Amino acid sequence: MKITNKLNLPAGFVKACSPEKHNAQGCLSATTLIMGIKQILLMERPWDELEDDVSDRLWAIWGQAVHSLMESEGENNFTEQKMAYKVKGVTVTGTIDSYDMKHGIIFDYKTASVNKIKFKDFKDWYLQGMIYAWLLSKNKFPVNKRRFIALLKDFSRTEAIRDYQYPKEPVYVFKFPVTLQALFKIEMFINDKVNEYRRCVALDDNIIPSCTPEERWERPPKFAVMKKGLKKRCVCLMKRIRLNRWLKKKAQGILSNTDKANLSDVSHIVYAAASVISIVIKIKQSLMKEKKKLQNKQPHKERFIPLYEEIN
Repeated sequence: MKITNKLNLPAGFVKACSPEKHNAQGCLSATTLIMGIKQILLMERPWDELEDDVSDRLWAIWGQAVHSLMESEGENNFTEQKMAYKVKGVTVTGTIDSYDMKHGIIFDYKTASVNKIKFKDFKDWYLQGMIYAWLLSKNKFPVNKRRFIALLKDFSRTEAIRDYQYPKEPVYVFKFPVTLQALFKIEMFINDKVNEYRRCVALDDNIIPSCTPEERWERPPKFAVMKKGLKKRCVCLMKRIRLNRWLKKKAQGILSNTDKANLSDVSHIVYAAASVISIVIKIKQSLMKEKKKLQNKQPHKERFIPLYEEIN
């Protein structure tokens, strides 16, 4: 990969931000396995032609700095240990940030955004964590738990007070147990991904199957019915089936009041949430009024003013 330096930053910074190729020939890392096959192959093949500016790799170097700091603090656990296991001619690899052999706990340090915690977007962490647990178990190390220590780079104390979904601390711990059933499922996932990789590795770029909607972070489509001459939608529907049903009813002239209303799955949730919030506010206001009444009924304590002797 070619690294440019548009801001003319120091050479040491450029060197620290320059990445190395993630996977050696015939190897797939735990981070790579959770990607789509097309993404994996299209990142590997033109590696020498890819270009990135050093200023765009700031958060990558921050993550590396966090890992280096934790490693240098001399934990009793073994840290930054590389693990590998061969599956059908392909070597699955992974680097364990920290492993507590006594209790069978794997620790992983992450730098993340607040939105990942707010929306509970932990599927990639879970898969990566289970692949590491599988690698350790294949190398005869017991694993009972998996813990991710996330450092939130855009945390705000003000937003933590204002938003109930916002994480309350700048550090978040995501943890889950490692069971035999979970290890069996992740082994099936790894075998399927390796088989697909071996099948597609010799194919041309245009023939490789496209990534799935989930691998592309695709959201389900929404459909809106618009009136002529108006910019505002009159009906928003989440699924095509509902849209066709609504249009059929409109053509037959049998739309109910609910069909005519601007309601959708999302708006139902919004209206319900708004009603709950208004009820909570009313209850809070009534409690404040009662508190003031009680305070007014309580007798005031007499104030004693000190008397000073007159100076003759």
